[in-house]
Amino acid sequence: MGGLWMSAVEKVLFLQRVDIFKYATTEMLAYIGAVAEVVVTPSAFVIFSEQEMSDAMYVVVRGRVRLEKDGREIILIGPGQSAGAWALFDHSPRLMSAVALEETVLLKIRSETFYEFLADHDEVTPAIFKAVIERVKGLTADTL
Repeated sequence: MGGLWMSAVEKVLFLQRVDIFKYATTEMLAYIGAVAEVVVTPSAFVIFSEQEMSDAMYVVVRGRVRLEKDGREIILIGPGQSAGAWALFDHSPRLMSAVALEETVLLKIRSETFYEFLADHDEVTPAIFKAVIERVKGLTADTL
């Protein structure tokens, strides 16, 4: 995996499309973008595996990623969508695997770095949790 350079503005533009960051201000997104690492993966690369301990979330900048459980496709995600977002809040085994379907450019946000960021910027926490609560409500509404 090699890195690719992205400007701070480009990172903010992609992060603002991610549902858990939708209430974050541009300034907050600039801080998150500063800690986001650009990663390029080849086709068929396993980004993370089911049952491995979660340590980062990923935002697709370019390409497509297949999320699968027990080898079965759950969903395909593309630019502006995220995988592994729960890793920012919970260090537990991954529920799914993520596999790049083509060369894919990702923003990787390590949970440890994100926690340090939140500790230094507590004004971000309410915006993130508001979006997470909406996501959880959306997931539970689909199952009721």
